[in-house]
Amino acid sequence: MSESSEHAAAVSASLTVGKEFAGRRLDAAVRALAPELGLRACRRLVESGGVLCNGRVVRAPGQSLRPGDVLRLAERPATPAAPSDPWSYPALPPRLLGDRAPFFFLFKPSGLHTAALGGGAAPSLESLLPSLLPRRELRLLQRLDFETSGLICAATTEEAAAAFRAAEARNEARKGYLALLRGSLEAPVTARAAIAMNGGASVRVRDEDVGDAARWTAFFPLIRWGTRDAAAAAGALGRSAPGGPLTLAACCIGRGARHQIRAHAAWLGLPLWGDARYGGGETGFFLHHGAFRLAGAVCRCLPPWLSALNDVPGNAVAAARRWLDDFALSAGAEGERYGSVPAASRRNSLL
Repeated sequence: MSESSEHAAAVSASLTVGKEFAGRRLDAAVRALAPELGLRACRRLVESGGVLCNGRVVRAPGQSLRPGDVLRLAERPATPAAPSDPWSYPALPPRLLGDRAPFFFLFKPSGLHTAALGGGAAPSLESLLPSLLPRRELRLLQRLDFETSGLICAATTEEAAAAFRAAEARNEARKGYLALLRGSLEAPVTARAAIAMNGGASVRVRDEDVGDAARWTAFFPLIRWGTRDAAAAAGALGRSAPGGPLTLAACCIGRGARHQIRAHAAWLGLPLWGDARYGGGETGFFLHHGAFRLAGAVCRCLPPWLSALNDVPGNAVAAARRWLDDFALSAGAEGERYGSVPAASRRNSLL
């Protein structure tokens, strides 16, 4: 990339680094430039080329700042790289799945950001809301990773958003996911280990229990494919054979933390297949938020990639549909209903 293309034509704000931010990470200082963004969005803004330091684009969120550095927000950050998921946006555009006022449920495809980046031109579910529901003002209540597909809950009022957060705190807002894990999950298991936010692009799982059940991740095996059938599944998805077994797993969380399912799966020795960040390969992972349950508001949807597995033994579509339906309509605790057990404090407890 030429030097001129790494400069922005216009900027919207600037900050000269003083004692407050000297020695701190770049993404932390960006929050002072864009206070409406969370730390995760600030990190993405840096990585997408939306921040200049001393007149040059810097794409390292963890870069240490020096006194006198001048930070600016670029008006038009570079377009992010195309996602590796073959069913990515815009092949399957976002859409309204349903509503149960004051809540609305939207579908976010893989390869689309949830939140809009400050000053960014790249599409996001948030930036597309006016076209999806032109006569509504919606507040997104959840965020999914760039490569994660599935439903996202939104609210029309601040009161509804507050009620949603209160339900999460009581562990009454339950989310069901479907994932392809690298390895064989032999029985249901619940990961209770605490997740540490390191301030970087990844999180770290600690070998200590977190007392809040809303922060746990429950995993349930739906279909286990041996090496041969796993190769057939990979071929159906347009991927190279994983060289071992795969598991179609259901996952359940409450409040959720950044990368929670991905990190807990890797901690158990069963990373998401294709999750390069947490040890599952380098091809792009398959994770889908398929069901949401809150008193008076239920929604579910199948992942777009699942139908590609129709000819692979196990009938993945039927197995996933049964679990999502049961999860969405069940008022009981998933751990009791599906016989999940506490995860051991060692990450090799399932090996």
